[in-house]
Amino acid sequence: MSPRNPTPLQSLLLPLKPASLQCLHRFIEYKRTPLAHPVPKRRTAAVAIILFVGRKGDLYVLLSTRSGELRTYAHDTALPGGKYEDGDENEEGTARREAYEEIGLPIDTEKVRCLTLLDPFVAGNQLIVTPVVFLVTDNTINPVLNPDEVTSLFSMPLAAFLHDRPADIPGWNFGLSERVNPAPLGTVPPPERPPYTDNEDGGVGGRDGRYYQYRDVNWGGGMVRMHRFLTGREGGGVKPVYGLTAAILLHAAMVGYGEAPSFPPAAPGQRTMVQRIAWMMKRGGALPRAAEAEGLLAAWLDEDDGGGVDEKAKL
Repeated sequence: MSPRNPTPLQSLLLPLKPASLQCLHRFIEYKRTPLAHPVPKRRTAAVAIILFVGRKGDLYVLLSTRSGELRTYAHDTALPGGKYEDGDENEEGTARREAYEEIGLPIDTEKVRCLTLLDPFVAGNQLIVTPVVFLVTDNTINPVLNPDEVTSLFSMPLAAFLHDRPADIPGWNFGLSERVNPAPLGTVPPPERPPYTDNEDGGVGGRDGRYYQYRDVNWGGGMVRMHRFLTGREGGGVKPVYGLTAAILLHAAMVGYGEAPSFPPAAPGQRTMVQRIAWMMKRGGALPRAAEAEGLLAAWLDEDDGGGVDEKAKL
């Protein structure tokens, strides 16, 4: 139970596997590491990691496909979320509002419980993003998608982001072949090569295919590992989970299940999030401009950033 919600979780949910119950308790007990210095409100955002219990007691996370009409990251697989707006009480408030606007998730603290806030991430557009972990305790909730922002909703096991082979993921029958409708050669033009396949050397997965891949990019003052996970729905046009969304879900799975993934989670010598933010603060852009406007820049200029150079990267 939590101070805000005195009713024990297990009394509200389908039968939970021991690992799932332990995962929920780890989230409830988790204390995030605060950033070294405050960041400007206008450059903050939050995403909702919305968990629910499957029929066999495993934990699943909701993912959405972004509308093709959006200006940024159209058609990407993502978590509900967005930028802070005036009127949002805190990061939880931002995540709840965005989840309601995008997929109709009720703003109800009993039916949708907040378990914890995870450590913040910095995105490629210089937003500081806080993941907020929620648990749906009412299985009668029906999503209502906002077609201007979301075109589809699906789920994956949270534990999927700890594994490089689908066969090792509990509670998931991963498969691509039954979702692909073969067509005669030459009748369909080949699609453009997506960016998440640029580095074939990072692929693993054995006979199950390249379920997991990575590539290391020079960004934020040093090398950063970019993860990519197949959803099993690529035959229907759904993109893999990659970039910032993959990094957030990997971290969430590590926190919840209390274990390291089956693959190295970071690039050799990868800098901390605080070092990457400090590096950005010293090199111009939307984040340092906003920090200066709010009187927050000076403290970051004294922070160790680890040095380094940068190339464009999609996170």
